[in-house]
Amino acid sequence: MVIKVAICDDVPVISKTIEDLMLEYDSSLFEIDIFNNPFRLIELLKENTYDLFILDIEFPNISGIEIAETIRKNNYTCPIIFLTSFKEYMEKVFKVNTFDYILKPVTKDKLYPALYRAIKYLDLDDSKFMFTFNKVLYSLSFSEIIYFEKNKRKVLIHTPSDIYETVLQTRALLPKINDNFVQVHTSFIVNVKYVKQISNNTITTSLNDKQTVEIPISRKFKDSARKQILMQLRELIQ
Repeated sequence: MVIKVAICDDVPVISKTIEDLMLEYDSSLFEIDIFNNPFRLIELLKENTYDLFILDIEFPNISGIEIAETIRKNNYTCPIIFLTSFKEYMEKVFKVNTFDYILKPVTKDKLYPALYRAIKYLDLDDSKFMFTFNKVLYSLSFSEIIYFEKNKRKVLIHTPSDIYETVLQTRALLPKINDNFVQVHTSFIVNVKYVKQISNNTITTSLNDKQTVEIPISRKFKDSARKQILMQLRELIQ
């Protein structure tokens, strides 16, 4: 799998430095587009998207936060790494579901750990969940599945844009999914990447940039589910 990357900084030498460092990290892994004009990137987002964004915070007529808000309208889960010279931006950047940030100047020691986390987050094993419904075969990336919901004989598969369904028993579903999914209830299996909050009896997951849903945690799975979710989240951010 090749990761499509958009680098947006109005200082060409900074963009070029980041590109060179990424190609040194792994030249076969990244397909990189550089945007020194942020409005050009915003225009392209109407028809195209990227797997990873590296954005400067400050531009003359727009902020990186505003660019991120535009990205989040259509893509809530892609990693966004901000470049900044000032720590005081941190509270604002995390409101747009920021994946990471790097303080300038950008160096190998700062960039490479962020790239490693992004690659891990993007699930580069290209694994898919395949299922049939009404004699049609579907294939979904695990990273786009928010949660599975058991409803009698059916399984509802919730993604940011659609709900799919198939006929499958839980004992047959569990071996088909990867470690990012945790069963929290007889009727619910959640993707930890979308978990926003854990309380005593519920888990709040993101549906998109504006909507969340609360999923119940049953007494049977409470202890094991909380432990698994915290372990997986720790793995993702290390």
